[in-house]
Amino acid sequence: MIGPSTPPPTPTDLKRAVQTAMLDMAGVLEPVYDAADGMRRDLESRGWSPTMAEQCAGTWLAATLQMIGRGGT
Repeated sequence: MIGPSTPPPTPTDLKRAVQTAMLDMAGVLEPVYDAADGMRRDLESRGWSPTMAEQCAGTWLAATLQMIGRGGT
């Protein structure tokens, strides 16, 4: 082999990496969740029923999260 080999990550290292990635993702997605909340409030202020406003905002949020999960395509 050429160069030093690195040991495989330990379960503790993997756990920390996953925890950090999840916290990073929560922070990145916060504006998306805020936009969905704002959309719901805006629709309700325009006279939409709370149920319909929640349905529309939820549908938009699910589609947006799916698009983000696919890399924006």
